[in-house]
Amino acid sequence: MREIDTELAEKVALACNILAMGGHGDFAAGHVTGREPGQNYLHMKSRGFGLDEIRAEDILVIDFDGNQVAGSANRHSEYPIHTEIYKMYPETNCVIHTHPFFSVIAGSTGEKIQPISNVGAFFADIPVFSETTQLISTPELGKSVAACLNGHMALLLRNHGVVVRGRSIEEATVLAILLEKAAKFHVIASQLGQCFTSSSEEILKKRERILAEGKIKDTWDYCVRKLKTT
Repeated sequence: MREIDTELAEKVALACNILAMGGHGDFAAGHVTGREPGQNYLHMKSRGFGLDEIRAEDILVIDFDGNQVAGSANRHSEYPIHTEIYKMYPETNCVIHTHPFFSVIAGSTGEKIQPISNVGAFFADIPVFSETTQLISTPELGKSVAACLNGHMALLLRNHGVVVRGRSIEEATVLAILLEKAAKFHVIASQLGQCFTSSSEEILKKRERILAEGKIKDTWDYCVRKLKTT
């Protein structure tokens, strides 16, 4: 049995709390995993608790086959989303799956998110996974989701939710929050008829700014401060 890394568990729990604050809560659904670079095991949010409830003691550890190797809490059945993405994209150190309101709506249409807002530019061409709307609870489906990402940092699961990955817990969490914000702009604007959007050249520049050095950290730090006041 492995031991739980307290510092990593605290950061995964903090990511869960921030996601809940950012509109990703859905009762006890949704899960987050994180790891130190190169590790072949993951610290994971436990099943049965809401994102807002999670604390470090609610984190468990699984290996790449989904075996629980530390922690007494229950494991989510959709662990293959996480394990297969880590296998396919070794630079990934955090994976998030949640059911945010506007992203679920956007994913149900099969359309691309329109780059209406600045953050929307980052998600304008993310894929929609449409192989199934059921739980991603087998390695085969997990591999399909990972392949559907096709190098992107996020995708929409049709009628289901989102999957976001990042090179750090901070990056994945911030991107997940920005994705829901972009989806909200998209869904509301789509009710108004034709809207102006950013050009291809503008989209590329905006993407660079979103992942610019310090930008992710600034947003993460803001979310941490805001969480303490809610």
